[in-house]
Formats: sequence, C-alpha cells, structure tokens
Amino acid sequence: MANLKYGTPECYAEMFADILADADLESEPTHADAIIEGFYRALEDWFNYHNEQARLYADMHQRVRETLAMPAMRKQ
Repeated sequence: MANLKYGTPECYAEMFADILADADLESEPTHADAIIEGFYRALEDWFNYHNEQARLYADMHQRVRETLAMPAMRKQ
C-alpha cells in the first residue's frame, strides 16, 4: 500500500484485502464471522453517531430560532 493514494478504490481494495486475508476457515473458522460482525458494529456505531449529531443540530436549530424569535421558514 506504499504507493497507493488514500481515498482511491485501489487503496480501499488493499485495506479490504488485508482484512479478508484473516478469513482462514481451516485454521481460524471464527474469523470470518468476526469480520462480518465487526463490519456490522462499525456501521452501526457510525450510524448512531451521525443520527445523534443530526438530532443535536436539529435541537440547536430550534433553540436559535426560538431565541431570535424567528418564524419557521416555509420550504419552497
């Protein structure tokens, strides 16, 4: 991965290849399940983080409107 530019498909393919190399069903049959579970947990964690951030921004948005006594803007 030394010459791969970060953020490119080639870079991510190399990262995924490193993870998938651990899925050796003969010597470590639990690794494949752990890879899938790890991916799911990471996805769930990021979803929860962004969901909470969106709720915080919505709350801040509402508080600013109320503080400034601004009417809700209609969507056009």
